[in-house]
Amino acid sequence: MNFSVFLPKLRTRDSSKARAAKSITPRKESVNTELLGIDLLCHLTYMAAISTSKLPRHIIFEYASKLPYMSSRYIRDITFLAHQLNYDYPEACRMVGQKAKEPEVRALLLRMSNSFSSGENEEELLAREASIAGEIYSEQYDRSVESLKKWTDAYTALILSAALVVVICIVSMLIFPMDKNAIAVLTWFMLVAIMAGGWILYRASPKEIKTHSLEVKSPEQEIGFKLFKVAVPLAGIVGLVCLITGAPLGLTMLLLAALLFPPGLALFIDDRKIDKRDAEIGSFLRSLGSISKAIGATVAETLDRLDYNALHSLKRLAQKLRASLSFGITPQLCWQRFVGEAGSETIHRSVRTFYDGIELGGDPEIIGTQCADLAMKISLLREKRKAVAASFSYLCIVMHAAIVALLVGIYQVVFKFSEALQNTGGSGALEGITGLPVFQLIQDTSQLSQLKLMTTALIIVLTLVNPAAIKFVEGGHNYKYLFYLSITLAISGLCLLVVPPMVSGVFGFVSIIK
Repeated sequence: MNFSVFLPKLRTRDSSKARAAKSITPRKESVNTELLGIDLLCHLTYMAAISTSKLPRHIIFEYASKLPYMSSRYIRDITFLAHQLNYDYPEACRMVGQKAKEPEVRALLLRMSNSFSSGENEEELLAREASIAGEIYSEQYDRSVESLKKWTDAYTALILSAALVVVICIVSMLIFPMDKNAIAVLTWFMLVAIMAGGWILYRASPKEIKTHSLEVKSPEQEIGFKLFKVAVPLAGIVGLVCLITGAPLGLTMLLLAALLFPPGLALFIDDRKIDKRDAEIGSFLRSLGSISKAIGATVAETLDRLDYNALHSLKRLAQKLRASLSFGITPQLCWQRFVGEAGSETIHRSVRTFYDGIELGGDPEIIGTQCADLAMKISLLREKRKAVAASFSYLCIVMHAAIVALLVGIYQVVFKFSEALQNTGGSGALEGITGLPVFQLIQDTSQLSQLKLMTTALIIVLTLVNPAAIKFVEGGHNYKYLFYLSITLAISGLCLLVVPPMVSGVFGFVSIIK
């Protein structure tokens, strides 16, 4: 029989598969490589957990492809090649891995391809790869924290240098006249340097998602978001009114601080509670898994035998979860409410892995241990970052208060001295100093106004950049910026209102020169 009639069809089919395979990976969507490490760790932990149920390989990949992680695009490509184009999984992993741009993804998929080709068990393979991903992520996070520690020291030196430049500039203006353009260029250079320092801290800080984006949120997040919708527009209106009416800058800053403080405080409190919940979720899931396997009961029955005195931050949420399950509410809805009110992305990912693994028939003890290890690893790494951020935040706030008070005080000394000399009129005692640069500076109102503008611009930039730097170092929700911004606004406003009268009282004797 002549089989040649089938060859064109076979070639056409093979060529269409090749074209489809080539078109799956190149996409316009970009991968955030800064978050890829934690996503790979969570992804592999999830796959390792559900693989304990002895599911077929295609079901494991199908469930993993539905996760909302950066790394899901590669799993979807592998699933597409295997399901739609009938590639075997070793070949699909190899093809997607070779086209991956990220080195860690390429190495992972090629290792998986080799292991699948050799017939290695999925459970052992995924558990080992999850452990490797955890070690890689820990090393990357540690390096980022060490780099961040050095950059916080550099930022502190940069802020002090900016204040020192202003002092030197004022002293130089008293000794010899300076060109106004030179002063303007120097001012812009300082402002750009300070903003660049904040941007460097943003780039150096470890990137992670701390709060989830679910519809159900923690009580503090609900309060903070509601206050944000009211406080921020109101702050914009108040700031615009103060600008139009010419209100003192210090008073304007105090009003803005009072408006922005409530939403910032709510998210700051929520951030602290999330840290405590993340530290406890590991032991909670580990206990659920081990007790469930030991007594051969479901998770809902295990919750009735759990000792809640060992929990602190999660005690109320865990008891609420037990009550909801005992009332016969759908377990998925109960766990979703538990995760939502916890407010943590770490709890969201670990609980999802635990719940799906148990629902698919996996080993509760192994799944609980894997989820607990994931949550504990993330929590311990954040503690290292928190140690760096705590000292930097206190130092930055104290340094901000000292620098703003110094800048306002120096300007007020020059201004009061100028005012005293102008009140002397044509006194003969001043005939000998009229030719000195200090007298020209004091008599030239344009130079004084330029000095005031330079000081005010530096204070405003410090007030805006310092809280951003603290937030970048600490991490967490973006609304935490409002908390630290309200603190720096209050400090700057108080300095602008309190320091001038203090300078007037200390240097009041200048007014006796007549």
